[in-house]
Amino acid sequence: MLFVHDIHAVMGERQFEFEESYRDVLGPGSESDGSRLLWYLHAAHGSNDAYHDVVITAFRDWEAWDRHVRRLRYGDLANWWSEASGQCYSSRSTLLVSTDWSPLAGRAFEDLPLGPPDAGDRLYREDTLEGLGVVAALHSRVPEASDDDVVRLVAGFRPALRVDDTVQVLYQVAPGDRFTQAYGSDTGWSDWPGSLTAEVPTGIRGGGRYLHAMTWSPMLKEWS
Repeated sequence: MLFVHDIHAVMGERQFEFEESYRDVLGPGSESDGSRLLWYLHAAHGSNDAYHDVVITAFRDWEAWDRHVRRLRYGDLANWWSEASGQCYSSRSTLLVSTDWSPLAGRAFEDLPLGPPDAGDRLYREDTLEGLGVVAALHSRVPEASDDDVVRLVAGFRPALRVDDTVQVLYQVAPGDRFTQAYGSDTGWSDWPGSLTAEVPTGIRGGGRYLHAMTWSPMLKEWS
């Protein structure tokens, strides 16, 4: 299974129009080209670049990804994508695969959700870490879920076409007072129970940002 991580720098006054268009056209997924949109997230204001939308989509295999690209460039989605991309300053896509320690590892494509969940708002944190051997370095750091967690690992990705030097980690953030208290006293990653990087491995650099998930994102789930 492959994943595409898109970052769209959306014109501020067009952000909700862009999101709604994306939801209506690509949100349901497609059996015909083997795609599943998993998360649609807005960058939380104040945590990173504003009006940047992050979309994570799964594809059954390389052939499914190729069919989807052809639909966007030449096929039935071309007119829609031409109009939608006109609402953005820029878009950047990265082709990823799951790390072997990701909760998504080993899941069958057919088991991924197609429709929106019965869930409310969710806050996420996305860490991007770089350094030779970073994927393997984090392997032994994957924590067991705990009632004390402030963040909870939901996915880990590495580039599909590069060496083991970059990893993107997606966490769901604890709701309510638990997050507020941790955020107010934060002095570094060591203050975040549930993180893979309580201490950043030697030679690894990176940072994170907060993302607000749209309620129609199929992979939302309750914190339990």
